[in-house]
Amino acid sequence: MKDQYQLLDSGEFHKLEIIGDYKIIRSSPSSAYKKHSPDKWKDAWATYHKNDSGSGHWTFQKKIPESFQISFSNLQFKVKLTPFGHIGLFPEQKKNWERIRSIGEKTKGLEVLNLFAYSGGSTLACLDAGMSVCHVDASKGMVDWARENAALSKLDGRPVRWIVDDVLKFIRREIKRNKKYQGFILDPPSFGRGSKGEVWKIEDDLPELLDALMDLSDNSPTFVILSCHSQGYSPLTLERMLSSRIKHPGHYETDELYIPEASGKKYPAGFCTFYHR
Repeated sequence: MKDQYQLLDSGEFHKLEIIGDYKIIRSSPSSAYKKHSPDKWKDAWATYHKNDSGSGHWTFQKKIPESFQISFSNLQFKVKLTPFGHIGLFPEQKKNWERIRSIGEKTKGLEVLNLFAYSGGSTLACLDAGMSVCHVDASKGMVDWARENAALSKLDGRPVRWIVDDVLKFIRREIKRNKKYQGFILDPPSFGRGSKGEVWKIEDDLPELLDALMDLSDNSPTFVILSCHSQGYSPLTLERMLSSRIKHPGHYETDELYIPEASGKKYPAGFCTFYHR
């Protein structure tokens, strides 16, 4: 299936994308540079305007459906233009989904915990690779969205648990139940709230979370994908956070996430470390 997402250009704190049949402009704090191809920015269907409170609004030059379906990375996604500027797809994670599929080719039947799982791209990749998944997110709306994506990708019959809960609270219960997992995927936010208003701060809570994941795997997971978009958490920092906890020797692939642009440039989109046996 051909990908129905393309990043055309970025710059001046915005990015220009084609999603399905629609050209849109979204705000982009990481693109503090000049546009590569200013002429391509004409005739956008919609533009997202971010405000100081972290939300924002869309203006439409042409009508776009409230939601629509696209193919990306051999999966199917429902796309919506949300009030927060998200669309339900994070294309920078495509490389990680390829890593998941590579693990699945070598090791069958892994049980994987996907945390802060949002609209479920990594969950779909795991299911597609023959893994069992526990998908955890504090937002019921996002878990429902992920379930829709699983159905669109014809993966809803695969072994998956859909959990609406605060991540740390859920993991503490899993430890008490002596549950074990072989794989972990997490892309924690800088700040967030759980399903009952619990506060998440990455600088306070990520170390405890990683320690808890080691309890769930006896400090010897088969793989971990840890990505981040928070200031101060470089690829090297993320690698050291994992390598100081994982007992079993393995391989670390540590890099910057990016989305390839039509111009041949790379759009910066976070950091990642990938541990695997």
